[in-house]
Amino acid sequence: MEKPNFDPKRFIFGIIFGIIIILSIFLLNIYEFFIVSAVMTALSVYEIYSIFDLPEYKYFILPELLAILTSFSFAFLKSGAFIFILFFSVFLIFLKNVLTFKKDFGKTLFIDLFSIIYTGFLISFLVKIFEIPGGRLLILLLFILVWASDIFAYYGGRHFGKHKLIPSLSPKKTVEGAVIGFLAAVFTALIFRIFIKEYQQFTVISFIILSSIAVIAGMYGDLTESLIKRMGGKKDSGTLIPGHGGILDRIDSLILAAPFFYYISVFCLK
Repeated sequence: MEKPNFDPKRFIFGIIFGIIIILSIFLLNIYEFFIVSAVMTALSVYEIYSIFDLPEYKYFILPELLAILTSFSFAFLKSGAFIFILFFSVFLIFLKNVLTFKKDFGKTLFIDLFSIIYTGFLISFLVKIFEIPGGRLLILLLFILVWASDIFAYYGGRHFGKHKLIPSLSPKKTVEGAVIGFLAAVFTALIFRIFIKEYQQFTVISFIILSSIAVIAGMYGDLTESLIKRMGGKKDSGTLIPGHGGILDRIDSLILAAPFFYYISVFCLK
């Protein structure tokens, strides 16, 4: 059992990141919020290529642009246009790899395709949530769920963790930490439901289901990013946020939680 050490750098920059996100949610319109998500998408694509030691401009710029285009089309255009743009993006990725193929870097085809889906498509669900009636508060709830889960899982695991969750992917994560993080996040969401009337349009049961699935998906997203880093032999996705790592290290839980959160919210609000 490892006792947690207070990291002032991690704490300060975590607070700064949180303030930026909250201000973006409540002060920006949907198109400005999309720009924020597009910046996160672009940075995430760059970090994926850095993880696999391919940070040169020639490798990541096309997937980066296509990921943002895919995100925009899914967020704002009709489904037919989105499917066409997704097909066109895949076509361009194949063309890029055919024309620039080198034996040592043949893996770029799979990284290109993965980047578009993992970042461009999945991150765009944050914008889709923004479009839902009361979407600003729903996005706030999603971030609160992810933050509460991360914080309580981290400190709960350090204090009470005895059984490793998946040591091959993330040696420091424990079963006890995951359980504490899950329960604390759902409890935090229920507290918010009491004081924020817009959340009360959900029944208690539907709210618990929404929160629970989002937290579990977030934990899965965290492990998924750990898998990507292990494949690339890296500890962090980057160094953008001191004490935390890269942007992917901060939004990995959101990437998989947002789609589940969006569809369950839409279903519950019908």
